[in-house]
Amino acid sequence: MKKLIRNIYNLLSISTPYFIIFNYIKNYFPNYRKKNQCLKKDKEIYQNFKSVDITKKWFTNNLYFLSKNLSTLKVKNLLEIGSYEGRSAIFFADIFRGTKISCVDTWSGSDEHENINFKSIEDNFDQNIKFLKDNQLLTKFKMTSDNFFTQNNEKFDFVYVDGDHSKDQVLKDLQNSWSVLNNNGFLLVDDYMWWYYKNLENNPASSVNIFINNNIDQISKLVIWHQVLIQKK
Repeated sequence: MKKLIRNIYNLLSISTPYFIIFNYIKNYFPNYRKKNQCLKKDKEIYQNFKSVDITKKWFTNNLYFLSKNLSTLKVKNLLEIGSYEGRSAIFFADIFRGTKISCVDTWSGSDEHENINFKSIEDNFDQNIKFLKDNQLLTKFKMTSDNFFTQNNEKFDFVYVDGDHSKDQVLKDLQNSWSVLNNNGFLLVDDYMWWYYKNLENNPASSVNIFINNNIDQISKLVIWHQVLIQKK
């Protein structure tokens, strides 16, 4: 409950529209205390997962929320901005069987990454997703998201945004992702409740709020929790 109150306070502090806050509260309780279900799913799909620190399972905390909201979707091709060691890519490959995944990452980190050997992170990613790459289900793009969008000509059914978390870059990634998202496709944004920067306005939630407000007429479904799921009309 303390986390809920803190998050609501932070959202109010950055002038989040009330309809977004109500959406968050509504979705908080059905996903509250689902750690056991997340760990069960984690054991099912990450049996051979290699990590420099196996205790760092940020994505695992969302497995119940994601499984509940994504299990009925039909996704033929998926774009992922930010891949790290491949945990999210493996989950998407599991829940969207046969989907083609494009992973974009610099494997050099951003503001929150200190004293991390990204050579090892990238090596782990390559090993973890090898079975997907060998089956031509995954393509790796080692570059910035800006460079990827500049050269990309594809459209996607699903885009996952979990790259550079700075305010301006998050907003840029959301706008670019929206432009390559098919109608009726889904945009998933990570770390909506991530409050790394002391100036709360500089965290991803501000960018997500701006994006939702600017595109509300094009949104047919909105589910807000620690991640945000948006369907394009």
